[in-house]
Amino acid sequence: MPPSTSLGSAVYVRYKDHVIFKNIQQPIAEAVERETIGWLTKQTDEIMLIEHERTIPNAQIPSGQGNGVIILKSCIIEIHKLPLQKSSNCHLNSSEPIVKGEYALQPKKRKTQPKTNN
Repeated sequence: MPPSTSLGSAVYVRYKDHVIFKNIQQPIAEAVERETIGWLTKQTDEIMLIEHERTIPNAQIPSGQGNGVIILKSCIIEIHKLPLQKSSNCHLNSSEPIVKGEYALQPKKRKTQPKTNN
């Protein structure tokens, strides 16, 4: 793992995953490669916890909640720190928008004029 990867960093991880099989005559004989992105939340000498969805802590949920994956470090093929949290245009933990952008879903615009009784 690169020394620049610290707790709280946004990361991309490619890793070998264990395979579960059931009622298969010839199971796959090797691990499956997977990838994930998320925040490095915890780590020990053996594991990394990557949280890929989380609630921003607030008064109603002070500790936050999240979903993620625990990966054995011995199964990691590559890991890269992502620049999300240091970007001036993207603050994932901000409760206020940095800039006002155009919404992708705009209200329906009338293509025809309404009929008038003249």
